[in-house]
Amino acid sequence: MRAEMKPTKRSAAVIALDALAFVVGDEAELGRFLSLSGLSPDRLRAGADQPDTHRAVLEYVLGHEPTARAFAEANGYRPEDLWAAAHHMGIAM
Repeated sequence: MRAEMKPTKRSAAVIALDALAFVVGDEAELGRFLSLSGLSPDRLRAGADQPDTHRAVLEYVLGHEPTARAFAEANGYRPEDLWAAAHHMGIAM
């Protein structure tokens, strides 16, 4: 398990990048994300370092409880780490 995350913009960005890696690492999740977000693979690739993409991916992960649980478990995050990241990224859940 990761050390306790302090709710900062930096830690939120790290969580979002981990979420992006989680989504693109699973063909089914990637297909679902692309379908729901309307992004093409090329646009996702081009925007992978952009805050809007980070927000979209984290919002996607948090919007589906089984996905959020699998992501948190796979990356050693607590649910409160994910919610703190969403808060710092301006995601209203």
